[in-house]
Amino acid sequence: MIELPAELRRLLQERIVCFFATAMPDGSPQLTRTWVDTDRTFVLINNVEAHQKVRNVQRDPRVMIQYR
Repeated sequence: MIELPAELRRLLQERIVCFFATAMPDGSPQLTRTWVDTDRTFVLINNVEAHQKVRNVQRDPRVMIQYR
């Protein structure tokens, strides 16, 4: 776990939409447009247990978040 930089915490306190990228089982990217937030310690990603991105993260926790 890394500490979130102050500038990132400030940005995440706004309700922003971003792209959340995970890896499919075959290694191809899977992109989801979603909102992110923070509890001042963690980046919070909107998800539903049945979504592909959740299964992907459970299998491979490497992700990318792109804003703008």
